[in-house]
Amino acid sequence: MKKIIAVILATFIICTFAACKKGNQSEPLSTSSFESPSALPSKVISEPSSKSQSKSTESFVNDETSSKITQNNESNTTVLSTEITVPLKTEPENDGAVVTYISENPDNKYICRVAEKYGSDKANLIAFIKKNSSTPGATVLEFSGKKDSNGNLIATAEELKYVYEISDNGTNRRASKDGNNNDNYNKVAAKVAYSLGEKFLLPSIDEMREKRRYEDYFAD
Repeated sequence: MKKIIAVILATFIICTFAACKKGNQSEPLSTSSFESPSALPSKVISEPSSKSQSKSTESFVNDETSSKITQNNESNTTVLSTEITVPLKTEPENDGAVVTYISENPDNKYICRVAEKYGSDKANLIAFIKKNSSTPGATVLEFSGKKDSNGNLIATAEELKYVYEISDNGTNRRASKDGNNNDNYNKVAAKVAYSLGEKFLLPSIDEMREKRRYEDYFAD
C-alpha cells in the first residue's frame, strides 16, 4: 500500500515539474511576439500620425502666408483703384494744413485787385493763393514784364519788382525791391516780406504750374 502511494506521489511530482517547465519555455515566445511582430503595426500607425501633424503645420503656414498675400493684394488693388478712379485734377488732401495754389489768370480776383489798386499790368502778375489759412488771401508777385524767346514771362529774382499781400478782409500791402514804394509796410517789414517771396515762392513757380494751378481746382 505504501509502495502504491509512493508511486502516485512520484507520478504527480513528475507531471507537475513537466508542466512548470513547459510553461517556462512558452514565456520567451510570448515576450518575443510582443516586441517584434505586433510592434510593427504600432510604428506604422504612429508614422502617418506624425506625417499628419507635419502636414497640418505646413498647411497652417501656407494658409497664413496666403492670407498675408491676399491682404497685400487687396491693399494694392485698393490703392491702384483709387489712383485710377480719382479725377486727374482734384483738390489735394491736406488734413487742414495750409495749401498754396498758383494763378496767372488775368481774371483771378487777387490779380484784379492788384491791377485795380496799383495800376499794374495783369500780364506781369503771378498770384500764390492760400487755402485753409487763418488769414485767407494771396501773395502776388509782380515782375518787370520781360519775356523769353517763347513769349513767356521771365519770373526770376532779377525781374521781381514787388511783393503784394492781398487779404480777403480787404487789406492790401506792397513791398518794393528798392524800399521806396512800400504800402502798409514799414521798411523792415517790407524787406522781410520781399525776401520771403523771393526765397520761397520764386523757386516753386515751375513745379506749381504743373501741379497746383488754382483754376484746375477752383472757380471764382
